[in-house]
Amino acid sequence: MGHVKIDIAKSDRGYAVKYSLNDAAGVRSLLRDRHRISSARFRGDTAASDILIDLHSAINSAGLTERQTEAIAWVYGADLTQAKAAELMGITQPTVAEAIETAVEKLAAVYQRWEYGEISVEYDAQEVIAQLNPEETAEFLRLHKGIEFDLMEECA
Repeated sequence: MGHVKIDIAKSDRGYAVKYSLNDAAGVRSLLRDRHRISSARFRGDTAASDILIDLHSAINSAGLTERQTEAIAWVYGADLTQAKAAELMGITQPTVAEAIETAVEKLAAVYQRWEYGEISVEYDAQEVIAQLNPEETAEFLRLHKGIEFDLMEECA
């Protein structure tokens, strides 16, 4: 008799994130998770490719200034802190924060014009957790799995 490999625990490891792209908070979350979505493309998730193509189109259509585009690229593309991006751009951190906030609002307006609404992306929790530090892991589990644990007990 043959057998079939079925991952019966996949649903326990997976989680879905919904991004409401008609407001700034949803766009900010999408930008924050862009690298995770990008890695999903290589696992055969064609929807992830579509999401990233649409994000790129939204950035091109939003009428961002050069400073706003650069701030988005440094903070969300290169994963730099706002302070480090400010240093590289030769401006202050509050100016970077303002540029990002304005850019995110412009991107949300583009998604609203497109009537994009809400999208959902599925992740494998084990892959995500492997890339996180202990504080990020605790926050991830709290947000996505409803699991709370004390980092001080974990470290002791």
